[in-house]
Amino acid sequence: MIEELSHREFVLALTADAVIQARIVRDQLFDIVIPELAPHRRSLAVTVRRGLTASTFLSEDFLDELGALIEFLRIEIEKGIETIWVPDEYNVHGGHEQRIFDAHARTLAVAVGHFIDLFEIIAELIDSVEAERLIEDLSGA
Repeated sequence: MIEELSHREFVLALTADAVIQARIVRDQLFDIVIPELAPHRRSLAVTVRRGLTASTFLSEDFLDELGALIEFLRIEIEKGIETIWVPDEYNVHGGHEQRIFDAHARTLAVAVGHFIDLFEIIAELIDSVEAERLIEDLSGA
């Protein structure tokens, strides 16, 4: 039997997921991302880390900062990827492209996956709370 969650239970579960994922992202920032970046390129990562340690990460402002950091890291990752052509030895017109990550790009790519997960959870949580507010406004009118 499938139990339906109340909206409050759903929001609580999402919040718990966000807190767990925020802990993972905070560890990734401390242990991997900030040490991997040159000192003059760390400011956005430090800002996001500050938002996580202050527990102010369930907001649109933090979501914007996290989104900017994800985009910044994607650009950093792209710098460390080489695309090569791998021919198919049995077909003169066949083959495929293969992307090869250097160590720096590979490390950042693993970390950014966790950041994307956190971004999606926070966005879903904010949207769910906003939807509840809109429903209350409509039913109260």
